[in-house]
Amino acid sequence: MKLIYIMDPQCGWCYGNSDNIKKVVEAYPELDFELMVGGMWVGEQAPAGGEALHGFIQKNSPVMEKKTGALVSTEFYELTKDESYTFSSFEPCLAISWVKKNAPEKTLEFASELQKAQFYFGQRFDDFKTYIAILQKLGIDPQPFMDSWGNEENQKETIEEINQSRKMAAGFPSLFIDTTATIEKLAAGYFDADEMIDQIYAFTV
Repeated sequence: MKLIYIMDPQCGWCYGNSDNIKKVVEAYPELDFELMVGGMWVGEQAPAGGEALHGFIQKNSPVMEKKTGALVSTEFYELTKDESYTFSSFEPCLAISWVKKNAPEKTLEFASELQKAQFYFGQRFDDFKTYIAILQKLGIDPQPFMDSWGNEENQKETIEEINQSRKMAAGFPSLFIDTTATIEKLAAGYFDADEMIDQIYAFTV
């Protein structure tokens, strides 16, 4: 059996759910786990920073923070005002896809650290340094990443995964369990880790 977690690096609720999915995965080491990227804001759908986005984030982030306990920093709020920055999912999805292929056991941790870099530290996803620092922290050689991030193969694999995710999930985060006989949806949106652990147990007995 396999757990399938669909998230997007620009999704605030996915950021808030990071500790929960880690706890669920740790509770079931015998289950395979796959993280898939969702591509929430890609191409023309990706909003640029500015007063409109800043107002939207400022209104909605406190709800997520109160529910999840995850913190959104002043630096991130300032980033949402920056008209030179486009909040595109594609570049960080490319990076997660690259790690998934080249260091699969570190995919979840990389995705979590990547979201923390933006939402907590206010770092940009269009800056190479954001990715390099996380790769080095996780003990992944950054040179192969620098050589192939965003190349034709990386883009093709990422787009294919995004298309598959969109067929499966109506929103992010979403969690599924693949029993080999069927794929069951466990959650669409933020979930409580302990409740989810209990829910998954029914499939394992």
